[in-house]
Amino acid sequence: MRILFVLGFLARGAWACSCSVSPAGNPPCQAAWQYDAVFTGTVEEINDPGLPIAHAIVPPAISPQYPQRKVRIKIADAFRGIDPGQREIVIETGLGGGDCGYNFQRGLDYIVYASKKADGAFSTGICSPTRPAADAAADLKYLRELAQASATTEIRVTAYDVHGVWRLQAGSPPGLPALSGAMITIDGPSVHQSSLTDSAGRHIFTGLPPGEYRVDGSLERYTMASPVPSVRAHSKGCAEVLLPLQLDRVVTGHILTRDGLPASGVVVEAVPTRPRRQNDLPVPADSATVDGAGQYELRRLPGGDYYLGVSLGRSPTLRQPYTRWFHPGTENPTGATIVHVSDKPELQRFDLTLPGPQHDRTVRGTVYWPDGRIAEGVAIFLEDPRWSWQTSAVAATTGKDGRFVTHVLDGTGYLLHAAMAGKDPVSAVPMPITPGADALDLQLVLTRKGYTPMEAIRRGLDDWRNGLGLR
Repeated sequence: MRILFVLGFLARGAWACSCSVSPAGNPPCQAAWQYDAVFTGTVEEINDPGLPIAHAIVPPAISPQYPQRKVRIKIADAFRGIDPGQREIVIETGLGGGDCGYNFQRGLDYIVYASKKADGAFSTGICSPTRPAADAAADLKYLRELAQASATTEIRVTAYDVHGVWRLQAGSPPGLPALSGAMITIDGPSVHQSSLTDSAGRHIFTGLPPGEYRVDGSLERYTMASPVPSVRAHSKGCAEVLLPLQLDRVVTGHILTRDGLPASGVVVEAVPTRPRRQNDLPVPADSATVDGAGQYELRRLPGGDYYLGVSLGRSPTLRQPYTRWFHPGTENPTGATIVHVSDKPELQRFDLTLPGPQHDRTVRGTVYWPDGRIAEGVAIFLEDPRWSWQTSAVAATTGKDGRFVTHVLDGTGYLLHAAMAGKDPVSAVPMPITPGADALDLQLVLTRKGYTPMEAIRRGLDDWRNGLGLR
């Protein structure tokens, strides 16, 4: 049995796997040129970290950031990037469970895309198009026909609506909300071409010289949602490009301080008034930083109803010290303007004057065990009841003397939690901190079983998820 390997670039990452592109997202004519080598072979041996591999070719090793499993391959056919005389190679992959490792099976056939690392070793993982060779007929066909292929390249473009509805069909992957009639333009080595997308939102530019290309697009009533990075199309290869468009909808205006000056650097947010999907959080759908003239622009809002203002997504901070403030100028969401974004191009303007900024306030305290002993290593959490589900950041930790120091804003009310995690977590009764300018010195006693910060995180979303909006 054989395995097809396409060895290429994969950056070593932290202990968490997050793939920015679907492993099967790029066609073989593009994926093959994003990696270092192509060969077929048979898995001879799989060894976990620390176990020697007999009779293998192992490049000099540099300790990886996470444990690596070594897979020894007997090479059958070298397509590209592999020494024709080489008959065996060892590749590395993670152990799975969050490190992007691929679960190889001894004796099975695969198509594998992997990287050549700085130390000379090869690696692969689940973020590459690695899969069983039985599922890779298109890859094998392309690679075996490379020698006879034309030395030109092609650019394949799909225009789609970033806020459109994905087509769902049983047994098929979700389909992009494609846009027909979009004008696509490519610029590359001695090339400037334009054409319209078809009913599937596609156009393929063929017979192009290899090189780097810029791709742009336009469609009446639409605007580019984000710039498309330049793409490199290789000889005998291709480049698949997704062109993100969105309806030309803008919410804009000026934000002024109470003194009438531009509120430069303040972040303006638009938060949906209702959850759009199950388990949604009331987080901003779009935000923008006010420029030096006090102006902001929100261009990435899907159709729907929104609150508009500042400090809508989280508790105020020293960097943005304004209380939660809704347009037209209120702390109470029941009096807020509801901004409706329709399903057509439009320009809406909403100006807002901010309240006065809040100021730093020092909170000190001591935490005790019920028997009066000093409690060292207790975590201190600050809960803004308007965002109780965000009570997860440790604001301070008690020292050997049981003391802690943290900072709040003088115009915001909080609940202060003191909690000790572990097998049998304990907490103090949460301490209310009412708005005020005076420094505080608190005393808390770990009398409660359980972990009150987690209880706070579980609160506060029921009204939102039941369609009652922010509170």
